[in-house]
Amino acid sequence: MNQSVKAALLSALVFPGVGQLTIGYERRGWIIIAVNTLLFSLIMSGIIQKAYEIISEVEKNAALTGIVDFEEILNMTSGMVDFSDNTFLNLALIFFILGWLFSIIDAYLLGKK
Repeated sequence: MNQSVKAALLSALVFPGVGQLTIGYERRGWIIIAVNTLLFSLIMSGIIQKAYEIISEVEKNAALTGIVDFEEILNMTSGMVDFSDNTFLNLALIFFILGWLFSIIDAYLLGKK
């Protein structure tokens, strides 16, 4: 397996920027890793915040009725997958995916040099 394919696969399958690190572009690799880690952290923070909102809503309803309604939990969690109401999370996810794709292409092209 040649160096360009190996670098692209590492960036694709391990984490963005790892391919750049393995072929000697350390500064570039660490910048890509840092940016994608930040974006991933923002996405996970939004998901966790949404999960806490759902948990508090379920707890409130259970305290009022004394019953945990699993159908309500299912409806609330299925809505959690849809980020359309949060533009910031949508943008973070789009930039994360674009950053990952950039890392794969960049690692491949740098490996060809």
